[in-house]
Amino acid sequence: MIKTWLVAASVVAVLVAGCSPKLQEGEVLDKKGDTFTIRLSKTIDEPIDKVWKSFQQPEDLEKYSEQYQQTKLVKAEGNVKVIDYRVSALGQVNAFTMQVTMDPAKKHVDLKTLESSLVDITGTYDITPTADGKGAVVTYNAIQKDKANIPIPVSVQKTAIKESFDNLIAAVKKGIQAQGGGAS
Repeated sequence: MIKTWLVAASVVAVLVAGCSPKLQEGEVLDKKGDTFTIRLSKTIDEPIDKVWKSFQQPEDLEKYSEQYQQTKLVKAEGNVKVIDYRVSALGQVNAFTMQVTMDPAKKHVDLKTLESSLVDITGTYDITPTADGKGAVVTYNAIQKDKANIPIPVSVQKTAIKESFDNLIAAVKKGIQAQGGGAS
């Protein structure tokens, strides 16, 4: 009986691990060699200015997301911030130092890894209004290159990347709510 249960549990684990996350039309999560090409997008039902304000405060992510265990502002000069992150992913806490450059006129963010033992990320966030002007679309484009051998199936890595993006969006929404915002 126990042997049958263990076999069934193993089969379920393999099936779950083999499933890639569901992507929306236009989204991309491809890995070739040690490099992911990423394009993810999510609509937030909040005014674009509130969403943009939240993106201008990346050091506050730890307040609104369990995945972001620590977010520490290291340096801020003009529209450029350097942030130390401690992020829970794939069952461990990973440390990153990221440079975030904001362009308020375009509601555009450039980010790049300054320090990490796991991956190098170069990417952007673009925040655009929804067609009706009542919400905002956040689009993340990035190249993520492994710096170490990650002995985890690619499908699981894809799921972790998608979940990290979804957690970021959830944190942005919580941050807007905490600031007294909500769709108006």
